[in-house]
Amino acid sequence: MTYNAETLAFRDGREYTIRSAEPEDASIVLQYMKIILGETPFLLRTPEELTVTPEREAAILAERKEDPRSLMLVAEKDGEIIAVSDIQSHGIKSRQYHRGELGISVRKDFWHQGIGSAMMERLDAFAREAGYEQIELTVESKNLRAIRMYLKNGFTVYGTRPHGMKYADGSYDNDYLMIKML
Repeated sequence: MTYNAETLAFRDGREYTIRSAEPEDASIVLQYMKIILGETPFLLRTPEELTVTPEREAAILAERKEDPRSLMLVAEKDGEIIAVSDIQSHGIKSRQYHRGELGISVRKDFWHQGIGSAMMERLDAFAREAGYEQIELTVESKNLRAIRMYLKNGFTVYGTRPHGMKYADGSYDNDYLMIKML
């Protein structure tokens, strides 16, 4: 699905743009992913595990753009991607068609600027238009900043997956399963 570009203001007054991710963005999306994978332990992989080629990423972005029940947004400042968010269906099976899976990431140097909430609002509106009845996500229990944002935007915790994430040092973190009924 395509989302028309929109210019918004950070809390400090600077401007940024939210728009649909395009296949032509493959290289800068991968650069963004390498940055954020190194900034936080709360994502599912390490920078070394990012092995997607620009060609494959372009194909993924094209597939997402063609899917009427999928929306991938990027936030951009001065030609650099500073956040990525998306929502997509759990699948085409009739018994799961009502469920959407949501994800948001923001570069660390742009945290606390309202970008995550702005993207959440747009994904929520899209989910309603696309006919989703509920939005789901998984978040690490120690990711308090993200949990606060999700709770503020109407999500509730409906379960905990013990040891959902295992780190290189052998320690674990639990996953919270969160849901928002639309």
